[in-house]
Amino acid sequence: MPCATWDVSDTGRYTGPWNRPTAPILLLANRQGDLETPYAGAQRTERLLGNARLLSLDAYGHGSRGKSACVDAWLDRYFGTGAVPAPGTVCVPDRGPFD
Repeated sequence: MPCATWDVSDTGRYTGPWNRPTAPILLLANRQGDLETPYAGAQRTERLLGNARLLSLDAYGHGSRGKSACVDAWLDRYFGTGAVPAPGTVCVPDRGPFD
């Protein structure tokens, strides 16, 4: 967040369009209570990108890696082979918030 106040700009940054064909892009999002990256933003990003797939974790808070064997397995598959889950795939956490 501190860099948002720096008095610099990147004239070479990519500003779109965002719907160009790409290799599959895997997006991760928690479905509830993520104040940093709200779920609606992840859904919008999936629609805007040319070839993205949203993998959802039915959990609260920020961050998905390490909270669900399902998410971790999909990340391993994605980074190993480029495979993405079926549209609408929802993983569940391995533990509850107070386990």
